[in-house]
Amino acid sequence: MAATALKTNRAAAIGEIYTEAGIEALNAALADRGIGADRIISILPVAAETLMSAKAAQFRVLYRAI
Repeated sequence: MAATALKTNRAAAIGEIYTEAGIEALNAALADRGIGADRIISILPVAAETLMSAKAAQFRVLYRAI
């Protein structure tokens, strides 16, 4: 059982990208990288920053890397 856990806990098994917080931008980024819906683990909203450095809202996408 321990050998199975070691094989699945690889650092390179999870990929991460940030995109603009819009469906069109998200879909375009996923398509550009060849990431299908079956590989997506989570899509997390990242809040915009307005005080110190103006950054627009983003999506953080976690996916299974090949």
